[in-house]
Amino acid sequence: MAAHECQNQALRTHDLPGPEADPRPVGTWRTPAQGTCAPDAATFDAHVFACAISLAAAEADRGDGALTGRLGIGQAALEAVFARYFSPRAFLHLPVPVGDISSGAEEEEGLVSDLLRRHAIAPFTGRTMAALIARRAMEPNHLWQDLGLRNRDELSHLLEAHFPALAAGNTAHMKWKKYFYRRLCEGEGFVLCSAPSCRVCTDFDTCFGDESGESRLAHRRRAQETAHAAPPPGPVLSGSTTLCGPPEASS
Repeated sequence: MAAHECQNQALRTHDLPGPEADPRPVGTWRTPAQGTCAPDAATFDAHVFACAISLAAAEADRGDGALTGRLGIGQAALEAVFARYFSPRAFLHLPVPVGDISSGAEEEEGLVSDLLRRHAIAPFTGRTMAALIARRAMEPNHLWQDLGLRNRDELSHLLEAHFPALAAGNTAHMKWKKYFYRRLCEGEGFVLCSAPSCRVCTDFDTCFGDESGESRLAHRRRAQETAHAAPPPGPVLSGSTTLCGPPEASS
């Protein structure tokens, strides 16, 4: 399938207006079993942004602040994301308040963002992903869930793709948020834990425990189906079984 056809299919999946003529290889993120479109780097980035924007738009739609505040991305950067991965016109038709980030992030969010930015390999996408990940890391669930992704593996792939040197240090498969804070503490000369080793630490499960669970987008759709209600006019990037579908059974 040609790149522009993949892009059109991705936009239709998310109820977005069609793109202008654009030769960039942005398409539908699919597993090989689902076929049709090869999952390249730009396709996966589009998938990540689509899922995160969908979830943040749902939060904004219920009154939890403006979209940019939920994403940690300023209006200009968010508009650039739409122009690059979806359609410039789609940004103009968002049915939720977009707002803008008028002041600096909270200290903790800023520290995580700076850590990621220092290890980013792609100037625009890396900086934008860093801000997005740092903001969503402030939410209470597993980080992959609060990014709207299907599972931890997708988050790991995202970090390995955009912050490879940072991701490579997580050899013990620590929870990603815990790993970020560990790196921040080490950078300041602090010791995160007083236990002689992680294996004998009483908080082992807090740092390395199970990260399975249900995708938040899948949970939202299931709740709507259970209530036998039509989906609200909410986010223009409503999740789908193609780009933001429920996670496959994981071991």
